[in-house]
Amino acid sequence: MLSNGFIRNHAVGITADDTSLRFQYYDRSKVVESQPFGIVNDEFKKLFMAMVCQLHKLSTENLGFIPNLDLDGFDLLRNPEQLPYYFDKDPSKLVGATYNFTGTDGSRRRVRITKILYRAEGIIGRCSIVVEVECLCKEADCTWHEKGKKKMRSKRKVMKISFPSKTRPSEDGLIGEARSKAESSGDTWALNHLPEVIDSITFPYHEENTVQGRLKKHLKENYEERVMRVTFLEKLHPLSELKDPREIAQVFYDVLQIHQWLYECVGILHRDLSSGNIMFRRIDGKVYGVLNDFDLSSRVRDMDNGPTSNQRTGTRPFMSVDLLDPDWEGGHLYRHDLESLFYIMLCLACRYEAPGVPAPEPRPYSQWFSGSDEEICNIKHKFLTSPFVLSQDLPIQPYFADFQPWLVFILDLLSDGYGARPRRPVKPKVGTDMSAYHALKKDLARRTSFDWQTLDGNVTYRVLRSFMHSFREVPLDIRWTGFNPDN
Repeated sequence: MLSNGFIRNHAVGITADDTSLRFQYYDRSKVVESQPFGIVNDEFKKLFMAMVCQLHKLSTENLGFIPNLDLDGFDLLRNPEQLPYYFDKDPSKLVGATYNFTGTDGSRRRVRITKILYRAEGIIGRCSIVVEVECLCKEADCTWHEKGKKKMRSKRKVMKISFPSKTRPSEDGLIGEARSKAESSGDTWALNHLPEVIDSITFPYHEENTVQGRLKKHLKENYEERVMRVTFLEKLHPLSELKDPREIAQVFYDVLQIHQWLYECVGILHRDLSSGNIMFRRIDGKVYGVLNDFDLSSRVRDMDNGPTSNQRTGTRPFMSVDLLDPDWEGGHLYRHDLESLFYIMLCLACRYEAPGVPAPEPRPYSQWFSGSDEEICNIKHKFLTSPFVLSQDLPIQPYFADFQPWLVFILDLLSDGYGARPRRPVKPKVGTDMSAYHALKKDLARRTSFDWQTLDGNVTYRVLRSFMHSFREVPLDIRWTGFNPDN
């Protein structure tokens, strides 16, 4: 019910099998269920009926439905005739729903969902839903409405509903910080490569009046507090809309440049590069790559203080080998995002015949999209380090053939970097004679240090810029020259 159908922040239900029943509650942080019980005796029958009656008395908000979101008069809980209605996995059923809210400027607004752009599957996590919306306000001076100011009228809007960790920096705050830095420092070029937040409203769960608040009070550190955040942004365009490989290359190079600027000048690490977070906008006919979705981003200065969420950061098919490895304790480094950028380009070039046109099955690297963290970690490690795998040509589709030099270069860099990582010291069993081993080690070349931040200098901004600045041997647009040449 949380990943399909109507948008909820939690769900309450009853499951039954041949012999027993269970009451269940699940939200974006935890699944809670009762002990199984039967209804063969009168006492349990009365308890069961009492619980059902109490559930029926709950408001739609207490049952988990998003407040002020109306699906064209649909009310499954109050209208018995609608009980047979089934919400399948088709999210388009939400088209036509309206949402009422009070913006941060105090204005009351009403928008209608016109298109579903993205809906995350799963229960635990931020579980974002991104939809295109249109304003239904009738006030002539509304800046969102078709009759409003020209600046806002020219920009289509999206609404994102998500459930991030309460302790994580807000997306609108980080984007606002970056845009302010661009304006105050004179780096106005960066504005073309950052998303634009129109409004954002955060709804915390009250400690005493909500199930989430009471669960936190009872479970303490075993329950991750979340908020519901509704953010309105300018609509951007996905990579699938681009038809010229050179424009796609420019978008990737732009993302590399804005990622470095955010890291060096603003102190923000994105931490969730994925194919869905690399977008573009077109200005006066020119394409500008945009790094989108800062839900999982962090300020660099705060990253040494520990994680801001209990959930692993990243989109699994594009996550680095280190971050998929449960034994990794080095935190999220900027080179992990550069590794993600490689996987994004690789999957686009090998899994699609053209932008938006999937290659025939079986498609390369499909296991990256369906396996567990540990399985994908092992598969990617073999992909990067096995001489037998590395000797094979990358299965690049003809449309993307000109990306082959970039992909081969980065693969070689990652392979060299991961292959050079020192192993942990051997810990022999007590009583084992290691004298011959130590004598042999003295005669072998020993690495005195290894730079884990950059895989010993193999994966850096400087190295990637050295070849990504041109495509088909023709220079791409350089947006920024103020970078640190040592990174």
